[in-house]
Amino acid sequence: MHPYIILLLLPVIGIVVFWLLPLPLAIVAYTLILLLSGVLYWVIARAMRKSSKYDMESLVGTEARVVSKSRPEDEAQYMVRVRGELWRANSSDSLERGDTVKVLSVSGLTLQVGKTTGDQAQARNP
Repeated sequence: MHPYIILLLLPVIGIVVFWLLPLPLAIVAYTLILLLSGVLYWVIARAMRKSSKYDMESLVGTEARVVSKSRPEDEAQYMVRVRGELWRANSSDSLERGDTVKVLSVSGLTLQVGKTTGDQAQARNP
């Protein structure tokens, strides 16, 4: 049985307490089970409403570092590191390994990147 199903059925499973404990203790135990279930359901619902911070569209506007330049015949010209992940990238600019670039768009699993202005790059890499 999947753990999430057990979590959802926790109040129903908690009814067993009435068979095992005297009535006053069972009421206290069952109230605690209901409160715990309510808090867990609230936390789960809140987490499910949040949008993902790390979907591909959220990469647009972030900075990346050029890791390598691919062979000229490859579709992707560069490999860049964004948020600790390696991505294929295309750029109309000529880039070198170690350059800081900005993600302009995402197309499938390939990023379109461009050079950041020199002032911004130097401020981050003194």
